[in-house]
Amino acid sequence: MTDFVSPNDVPRHTAPESTEPYVVGIDAGGTHTRCALATLDGTVVGVGSGPGANPNSGGDPESALLTALAQATAGIDPAAVRGGVFGIAGAGAAGRPVLVSASQRAWQTLGMAGEPEVFTDIAINFASGTAAPSGIVVFAGTGAGAAVIRDGEIVARADAYGYLLGDEGSAVWIGRQGVKAALAAMDGRGPETLLSALVPAALLGSEATAGLRPRPLVLAGIGHTISAPPRTAPTSSLPQAIIKEVYGRPPAALGAIGPVVNEAAEHGDEVALKIVEEAASSLLLDVDAIIPALGDPSAPVVMAGSVLGEGMVADLVRAGLRARFESEPCRAGDGAAGAARMAIRRLAAA
Repeated sequence: MTDFVSPNDVPRHTAPESTEPYVVGIDAGGTHTRCALATLDGTVVGVGSGPGANPNSGGDPESALLTALAQATAGIDPAAVRGGVFGIAGAGAAGRPVLVSASQRAWQTLGMAGEPEVFTDIAINFASGTAAPSGIVVFAGTGAGAAVIRDGEIVARADAYGYLLGDEGSAVWIGRQGVKAALAAMDGRGPETLLSALVPAALLGSEATAGLRPRPLVLAGIGHTISAPPRTAPTSSLPQAIIKEVYGRPPAALGAIGPVVNEAAEHGDEVALKIVEEAASSLLLDVDAIIPALGDPSAPVVMAGSVLGEGMVADLVRAGLRARFESEPCRAGDGAAGAARMAIRRLAAA
């Protein structure tokens, strides 16, 4: 297996001016787009980044892809790029035509010959964690779900239906549940929770909540007190300010509240713990749904996405995967490097 240097470790615009052949790998999610330029021996020599490219999350795919691609390939002859693999969130059957077209336009704008191959970011997540051609990937970032991958193609999938219809266990889903719980606590519909203090602070800043008279919540076994705002009447300005802020942002922005929920859960907050446990259960249910399509029970399982990097959801899912497969799951690496790895493999097989 070719060893890749993460694009994080390579200075921007380091690509040499030469005609040495290169490939491009792109990992484009709902909030970030990352690009890696690699030589055919697997050395990453250029990187680029841009905003999210998933139109379902409010992204402009062509602009995001072009921005990241232009940064990564700065200073090289476009004719030296022999192939590329773009893994893009939302590139399943429903959104594929739009994203393929956007990818081709970005590619052609920079004068590169041919066109990149477009896959879902799900397949790229799997490739970033293992060199095996087949296995399972369970992912939770802006979106969430699980899939069986075979030679770069999805043969079975559970969830990953977007924030309106699914993505249960994603950072966006966790964030939305956290905001809902905070609002319910404020107006008396739900139990008291640290989220009624942490969510407004995260969304509005500490200055916006400075005038609140805090009510101490003492959690058993934690050893310290965290202040939460008092219950407010439904007409309070704070819930309205939260609503304005949430609806004024792209849906993917709710993912920033995910770590807030995790923080509250780690402090023993029962409401946050319930959200975290439900997120992990949803992700493991996705895995259970696709296991029959796996075929080889010894095939690798890859955990991908920000939610499954660290924290309580990651710990719960990892434990659940160990119990199911009796082996340690792989951790996804850099998605752009994984896409470049796939591009090299597919170029060699052409």
